[in-house]
Amino acid sequence: MIDSDSCGPGSMFRIYTDFNASTTEDLCWLLKFRETDLATQIDELDLKTGDRIILFQDEDDFEVIATLDIRYVDILGRDAWVAIPDWDTLVRK
Repeated sequence: MIDSDSCGPGSMFRIYTDFNASTTEDLCWLLKFRETDLATQIDELDLKTGDRIILFQDEDDFEVIATLDIRYVDILGRDAWVAIPDWDTLVRK
C-alpha cells in the first residue's frame, strides 16, 4: 500500500531528485521514492510515461511539477526513467 508521499486518488507522488544531476536537456534522472530508485517501483506505484509528479531536493526549499518519461541519458549510457521539470510550476516553501 502507498501512503504518506501521496495524498489520495488523483494526487501526485513527491519524488526526490538531485537537480544538480540533471542532463543538459534538463532531464532529472536521479529519482527516488522513499529512498529507493523510482525505476524499481514504477509498476508498484502504477506510474507511466506522461504522468505528473512533484520533484523536490530539500524538504524546506522548493517543489516543481514534472512529467515522467523514458529517455536516453548520456551519463548512464542507456534509456532511463527521467522527470522533465515544468519550471513555471515552481513553489518555494
